[in-house]
Amino acid sequence: MKNSEIKVNRVCGFYVNDWHLTTMILPHINKSIKENKHIVTIMEKGIKEQIEELLSKMNLNKNTQEEILNIDWTSKSVCKYSRVKEEIEEKLKDSKSLNIIINGTKEYIEIANKNMYKAIENLKFKEITIINCYEITKESNIKEILSKHEFVINTSGINKIEEVFKDYKSQEKIAE
Repeated sequence: MKNSEIKVNRVCGFYVNDWHLTTMILPHINKSIKENKHIVTIMEKGIKEQIEELLSKMNLNKNTQEEILNIDWTSKSVCKYSRVKEEIEEKLKDSKSLNIIINGTKEYIEIANKNMYKAIENLKFKEITIINCYEITKESNIKEILSKHEFVINTSGINKIEEVFKDYKSQEKIAE
């Protein structure tokens, strides 16, 4: 990342199915909306039906529900750089904070991240949280994924990796 004026929080999450993903990220989405943070999704596998059903059973304020439903929860092919840049710039017009939620295979997430980092490299004075969500049953090297992130998301929110995985030691700590 070239621009030091951008604060990027790298978060990973692991889920077992679409319902688990939905219940894991929804509390964070609700909190982000209350904090006037915008959400962009890049999803290989959409969760629109799960979001709609879960929201219909929750007691959330109507405006918050509408904002959550207005997020694009559908699947899409890996977004091209220009499309990602356009969407990010649009969302950041009236906010300095943005959450980008990405789910899919490891390869999909890597391509999406590459395009997204290119799209944000020239932004100024922004805070961006990238939440990469991996289906745990399809990933074999969790330590490798953790080593590329600073935080992990689960149903209790976003926490430092060491707080969730007590025995985890990052490569940097091993080198000390």
